[in-house]
Amino acid sequence: MMQPRLQLDDPHAFLGWLAAAREAGRASFDDVHVAQVFAIAAVAAIARRGSRMKFELEPAAATGAGRFAHAIGIDEAISGAGGRAPAERDRTVTLTRVRGRGPWESVSEQIVSLLLPTKPWVPAADLFYHVLVELLRNVGQHSNDPLGGIVAAQVNDAGPYAGAPALQVVVADNGIGVFEALRHMRPSIKTPAEALVRALEPHVSGAFPEGESGSGENAGLGLFVISEVAKETDGRLFLASRGATYFLDRSVSPDTQPVITNGEAPDYPGTLVVFETAMAHVGSYEGIMKHIRDLAAERTPKRITYRWLRFEEPPTDSLRVLVAVASEDTGAAMTFATTVIKPRLLRHESIALDFRTMRVCTQSFLHALLHESVRLAWALKVPMFVVNATPAVQAQLELVEGYSLGG
Repeated sequence: MMQPRLQLDDPHAFLGWLAAAREAGRASFDDVHVAQVFAIAAVAAIARRGSRMKFELEPAAATGAGRFAHAIGIDEAISGAGGRAPAERDRTVTLTRVRGRGPWESVSEQIVSLLLPTKPWVPAADLFYHVLVELLRNVGQHSNDPLGGIVAAQVNDAGPYAGAPALQVVVADNGIGVFEALRHMRPSIKTPAEALVRALEPHVSGAFPEGESGSGENAGLGLFVISEVAKETDGRLFLASRGATYFLDRSVSPDTQPVITNGEAPDYPGTLVVFETAMAHVGSYEGIMKHIRDLAAERTPKRITYRWLRFEEPPTDSLRVLVAVASEDTGAAMTFATTVIKPRLLRHESIALDFRTMRVCTQSFLHALLHESVRLAWALKVPMFVVNATPAVQAQLELVEGYSLGG
């Protein structure tokens, strides 16, 4: 019998292999010919000690797949022991466990700097950093997996990737799944497949009710941004979550439509998200973010008649604040807004937000920082000034202002 190849060009073959392994209660990567990093991370997420799954992963080192899984730290990921150094710098990083409000930013930066060490970072590095932070934040905020998530990444440059290296990033958990995370706030969603499709739309989240554009800390834009990035870069996006799958593969044709299953494909007992794109297809990170801003803005009610975020030099008496003090921690961003920004606005005093040290900001972070403050600035007619923002960060700030005042 031919050993299976667990590759992203056919993710449902991986789910079929995993379903058979789960039924047997065991698996070994020595039974596999090739396993990309997404498959190894997905297995690690459900085989971890302390998981509610009865699933045993046997030690393996006899095949290339078994040696690769061992080299990138699957044994430590399952046992909870400390990680090891990457087996091949510039090609792989070890599996990393991230729990709750974990170090999303530092883990993402470490992964990208190991795989794409070019200085200054190429546009692909900014893009993958953004994707990783959003995926890790999703696990921390929505999975309800007490063991957290498993994150990994791999540069593929051999076989079908020869001449067009692609970076694959994966985040997997053994949590409640997308349908369960959404359905309480959005009872109109009736199936796991519908939940996956709706989760890729802007302003859809289990953190706030239908019809609203966000809660204090959540804008419901993370997976929307990632799915649009996959389209913009002719990449791949695969989601599997408790009864449903979504697979978009634009690597062959930019016109390819997603394949969606609802119960008829093998199940993944948690949530698995895999993003992959050829680095040469990234182009301008800032251009991609501007285009995604425009797409999201098209779906936001148009009620803005005056801009309350000013991208210009502030008055001389303005308080100038370095935004990097809050980093990518959305909780810290909300605290910063409450203790620094809002009191200034309430006193009708000018404030200037300096983004000089932040090359990349996710929508979740900017939403937590400014969603309520923008509404307060509008109500009190006190503008806020923004200085030293990159074009990509400015585009996302304009999106925050648009849906905060319109939705």
